[in-house]
Amino acid sequence: MAALVAVLFFAVDAVGEGGEGCSETASVLWREFVDPPPQAKPWCYWWWINGHVDRPTITADLEAIRRLGFGGVLMFDSRGYRDDVEHVINPKAELEWGSAEWQEFVVFSIRECARLGLRFTMNASASGGTLNGFREGREYEVDITDRREVAAHLDRAIGPILKRVSDLTGRVFTHLYSVSYEGNIKQGAGWSTIKDSFYAEMSQWAHQHGLKVYSESGGPWFWGAETAKLDCDQLDLLAHNDMPQGEFWPHERSFAAGSGSGHANKSGRFFIRAPVLAARRGGQKLVSMEAFTHMQRHYSVDPAFLKPLADMAYADGVNHLVWHTFTCSPKRFGVPGGEYFAGSHINRNVTWHEDASAFVGYLGRCQALLQRGEPVDDGEFKSISTNYYGWGRYRVKSNAQFTTTHRRDGQVDFFFVAGEGSGTVVLNAGLDGRVAEIWDAVTVTRKPADATSDGNGKTRVKLDLPVGGSCFVVLAAADREGSPPTASQERRVQAERRIEGQWRVEFRYREGVEAPPPAPMAMAELRDFSSFGEEGDAGSRALRYFSGTAIYRTTVTLSASEVGRFRELSLGCVPSGLAHVFVNGVDCGTVWCPPWTADVSAAVREGENAVEIRYVNNWYNRLVGDCFLPKGERVTKSTLRYWKVRRGRTDPKRPGKLLPTNCSGPSMFDALQPSGLLGPVRLTATEPLSTDQCNRR
Repeated sequence: MAALVAVLFFAVDAVGEGGEGCSETASVLWREFVDPPPQAKPWCYWWWINGHVDRPTITADLEAIRRLGFGGVLMFDSRGYRDDVEHVINPKAELEWGSAEWQEFVVFSIRECARLGLRFTMNASASGGTLNGFREGREYEVDITDRREVAAHLDRAIGPILKRVSDLTGRVFTHLYSVSYEGNIKQGAGWSTIKDSFYAEMSQWAHQHGLKVYSESGGPWFWGAETAKLDCDQLDLLAHNDMPQGEFWPHERSFAAGSGSGHANKSGRFFIRAPVLAARRGGQKLVSMEAFTHMQRHYSVDPAFLKPLADMAYADGVNHLVWHTFTCSPKRFGVPGGEYFAGSHINRNVTWHEDASAFVGYLGRCQALLQRGEPVDDGEFKSISTNYYGWGRYRVKSNAQFTTTHRRDGQVDFFFVAGEGSGTVVLNAGLDGRVAEIWDAVTVTRKPADATSDGNGKTRVKLDLPVGGSCFVVLAAADREGSPPTASQERRVQAERRIEGQWRVEFRYREGVEAPPPAPMAMAELRDFSSFGEEGDAGSRALRYFSGTAIYRTTVTLSASEVGRFRELSLGCVPSGLAHVFVNGVDCGTVWCPPWTADVSAAVREGENAVEIRYVNNWYNRLVGDCFLPKGERVTKSTLRYWKVRRGRTDPKRPGKLLPTNCSGPSMFDALQPSGLLGPVRLTATEPLSTDQCNRR
């Protein structure tokens, strides 16, 4: 019935108000692209650590989650999952999972979500990888081969909460979640039994209580058939979900792969294909993905590093992300505070938290379109077996310059395109009197596409995307306000004005850090923070390991003609982190990914112009630096383990044990991240070439 409602909704919307059809649909699409509706926004894992929560922290977290642009949370109170001296050293449980006091905090959270317009979902267990809970002070693991035990657990753990928020069930509290299940290895059960006794029972129980379910349904673990025989189709497992979910994990081979390297980071582990196929086979609108489950060096990733991985998921048919993870860290934990052992951290203690809304907004704009209309199968995926081991990205042209996904809403065709560089993409839809536009979800702009019809129902579009780039190509009739003119084929030249002279730089730590930041300084030339320290003085060493906000200030004088020409500020090389740009006190936006430019056309003026760039890097370098210091002298306070031995080497305190190379805290031997605004910083202008100029080139 839900699928039929969705089809009817989109059929009505494709006709549009007043029967305008194609043009009206395009107008609706653009409005939702600019201002995504709540249901289109990504969600985030909201991780409680061993029940360490309080009401002020709950409120502050949820208000921040809404401010960043998320549409909902997946609450997960993990107990003992990689909570050990090798990974994270979190305080022991403060509240028993499922206790009356614990449920009070859950109910309060649900009502706060209602106040803020957020969706609330929660994991049905006290851990990842198993279905368990606590009763009378003891932990128990549910026998998921017994439907009655599964239902009894849900009655005990979730039932009392639902009774207290019955007015919000299905509207605010919308879904139960189950993470990928590994417990069957210990029990020796087959997947067919688990499918019928666990996934089917949880789905039936949830529906009877006004909830929906989503889960990863057993993937993407590489056990091999000898340890976990797959005796049913993976799609059958996922079919019990109202919103099938997969996951992808960034791999961090080196710091070179990313924003400052000239190519995008595309290294990761993906479990995407099965949930996409399951949703399309079952007629479900949403394909969800646990996103950015980073399991390498804590606090070493930033939006520019993560964006290409999200783009790959979108190009493969995903349209709903759940960011892993936003951790609930009460004030007493310090800064950066308490953390789960994995995840790309985005909570209130992260250095670039305040500016993360730029990236989250990008995700929401992409999802606003990708949740519209219906998918069109252009034959991009290979046909593969139903054995799910290793299911990830299986494309006909896995190394193609551009990868795309195609959707159709009425008479409007639109394509999400991910890739980089200059080239041509062939789209499986004809112009047929329509116009082609490029919609940019980073800059929130639209412009005419350089597009031609090949006469066989396909459209060829010339693209020039930045490192880790993306865009939407929209084919639609002219809207009521008129579409942009046909793209000019005229060659263009880039003009620039380099900002020379001295920069004044001031340093600030994240709120909650008690240590003084490095002293202000003047830089005649922009320089990598991590290159400092050889001088030997304490100030130089503090800058070497600095993590926080560096505020760069300078001035540039422009003539009247230059004001009209130079409309963008290019930051040059930004090796990690992001930057917030102000010109003459005017907020010109957050620059967080290539090509690292800000539109300053509304801010520049004739005469002297004040330029301020608030650059923020990751926590990583400061954590490494703190490994050299006694606990009482550290800048940071964290539940991570601070190591004084090299990764992969034997721990001298534990003979025969090796220091983990991932999912662990920092080591004093870890290489530092290049950090700081490196430039060159330039005012740029793109101008058409004259005929004479074209002939001379």
